Amino acid sequence: MAHVGGDTGMWDEEDGFFYDVLRLPDGRAQRLKVRSMVGLLPLCATTMFDGGLVVKYPELAERLRWFLETRPELCTAIHDPRKTGVAGRRLAAILDETKLRRVLAKMLDENEFLSPYGIRSLSSYHKDHPFVMHVGGQGSRS
Repeated sequence: MAHVGGDTGMWDEEDGFFYDVLRLPDGRAQRLKVRSMVGLLPLCATTMFDGGLVVKYPELAERLRWFLETRPELCTAIHDPRKTGVAGRRLAAILDETKLRRVLAKMLDENEFLSPYGIRSLSSYHKDHPFVMHVGGQGSRS
């Protein structure tokens, strides 16, 4: 999703949000900068667990430790599950803390996704900033 390398990934560092990526037949990729539910989906892969589980189940703690030590590159892209929070709770998330905060800020912003009726599927940002896509010399606007 984030493509830490040179390839175009879904994460846009400037906007602090995930976007769809259109892969073209010639191999190029184009990020479609539409603030939609797509950018909120990584939040679905987030959960909190009681830190006491690693005390209660030491084998689980050992497996988690081994897994994270053998994949140090993984810890640079996700929230570190070894970090404890309030009351010893731990967070398991596929986003690091910075990205989590940035995506949540957009989701909980009334000028973006948050509405009196819940979460919008398309950000209200696009009322004033419509998305325009250029294909074959022609522009299409949403």
